[in-house]
Amino acid sequence: LEEQLAHANQKNDELLKQIELLSQQVRYLTKRLYGSKSEKSKYQAPDGQYSLFDDDSFFNEPEHTGEKSTDTVTYTVVRKRHNKKKRNDSFMDGLEIEEIHHHPENLQCECCQSPMTEIGSTIVREEAKFIPATMKRVQHIEHAYECRSCKKDSNKDSQIKRGKAPQPAI
Repeated sequence: LEEQLAHANQKNDELLKQIELLSQQVRYLTKRLYGSKSEKSKYQAPDGQYSLFDDDSFFNEPEHTGEKSTDTVTYTVVRKRHNKKKRNDSFMDGLEIEEIHHHPENLQCECCQSPMTEIGSTIVREEAKFIPATMKRVQHIEHAYECRSCKKDSNKDSQIKRGKAPQPAI
């Protein structure tokens, strides 16, 4: 048993020497392959002084210090929000505007036959109208009317009419 142990230790020592030899060969060949190609050394060291860059055996292990020297830095990134463009933002501000108003056909109250008054208007859509060498913005505005006399009378329902703009082609 002791003989086998001695033989195993001897074999282990031989393998360790072989590993060290192969490691040196790998370092040498790597340096030859990836190292500087010039015959002149960039780092001419005086006699007796070692070069820090030729042999990497000096700095194999990291330096041990009492405390970690790295600090944690936290950044806050503020990103600008990109507002989505509305569909009508494509029209330029400098264009001439042509307004087409759409009123109801009959401006008399169906209930009491009194005239109706306008209570508001809405831009329904904007279209681009191209005439060679000119560009216009066409706004379709629907007007809404109500009967004031029916509104004052609490027994009657409020009457409201709204003009209808024609449907767009697309």
